[in-house]
Amino acid sequence: VMLGIAAGLRDKCALGEVILAERVVAYEGAALVGGGKAEARPEIARLEMRVRQDLSSYLSNRMALQTRLTDSYKALGIEFPSEVEAGPVVQGVMPKTATVASGEKLLRDPEKFLGLRELHGKVEVAEMEAAGLFAACASFGKPVLMVRGISDFGDSKKDNRFHLLAAKAAAAVVVDYI
Repeated sequence: VMLGIAAGLRDKCALGEVILAERVVAYEGAALVGGGKAEARPEIARLEMRVRQDLSSYLSNRMALQTRLTDSYKALGIEFPSEVEAGPVVQGVMPKTATVASGEKLLRDPEKFLGLRELHGKVEVAEMEAAGLFAACASFGKPVLMVRGISDFGDSKKDNRFHLLAAKAAAAVVVDYI
């Protein structure tokens, strides 16, 4: 299990929301083709079937999950501001599954972030470690789950309060999942 923070695509995610990665798109793979141009060749990894089944079961009883997570957030002092200049803030505690783009570069350009949807139309989250983790786990036949709290939108409008809050929310979900 890997947990931490990530950037969410504006209008698809909210600050503080917790994401369970169902698929990881390693976006930096490419082929050099004629004329010195590069052609994108992303690697796409999906969760193993047994992890997908566990996640489906975990998310299926929404009322019980919401009650447990609400209690956990309260015990951990996780309280999201209702409104911030940086963008929309999560209104509940329910995690969701999403497709995550992963690469070596930190995204601070919303147009580049939005462009990742051309590689895979379901990309909603971007971060820098999942591609390596999923590749390593696949090499050794180990199941993997990545949980991220949304701390920003991959642009210049940051609110640093969300780093710790998003990380705590992701940790609360991991503990509850286990």
